[in-house]
Amino acid sequence: MSKMIVLAGNVGAGKSTFTEMLSKELNFSPYYESVSDNPFLKDFYGDQKRWSYHLQTYFLFHRFKSIKKILENSDNAVLDRSIYEDAEIFAKNLFNSGKMSESEYFSYRQIFYTMLDFIKKPDLLIYIETNTDTVTERIKKRGRDMEIQTPRNYWESLDDLYSQWIENYDYSKVYKINGNETDIVKYPQQIKKITYDIKNILKI
Repeated sequence: MSKMIVLAGNVGAGKSTFTEMLSKELNFSPYYESVSDNPFLKDFYGDQKRWSYHLQTYFLFHRFKSIKKILENSDNAVLDRSIYEDAEIFAKNLFNSGKMSESEYFSYRQIFYTMLDFIKKPDLLIYIETNTDTVTERIKKRGRDMEIQTPRNYWESLDDLYSQWIENYDYSKVYKINGNETDIVKYPQQIKKITYDIKNILKI
């Protein structure tokens, strides 16, 4: 039976880099978040209230489509974000901050929970735990203007939600990585230990 690993963590935590390196180490297929081709992302950072529902629905659909493809292909896969974060972190944060209306949030969550009935749970969630200082430093380093211009309190709000969410997450096994101290680009040997642990957890 195929295995599915999902990464989780705040924006800038290093999920895409981990996805790339772990997929090579494990010989799994990588699946990345739709960022460069997302038609709503730039508009969202310009006016979050207007575009929040559109953006989050697009991300949710893209994530569902990726998981559906994995299941159809019986693929061993690494995804750079879990579908659960879409609803429990990003959409919730927008609703809490008044940037997504109650009716939009209710509709969004109906779509989300319906989708969960048609997809398998991951075999492992890898949570990259980072503080806001690390996140903002990496956001500046990768240089996406729309992220750099986002106020720090937005990332702090996401961090608070992540801390609450991961404590109650029970869809799969969890493997935590200290993202403040781990740098697999600068120290690529670190990925060997992480891969070893993952193989033991999944018995592969």
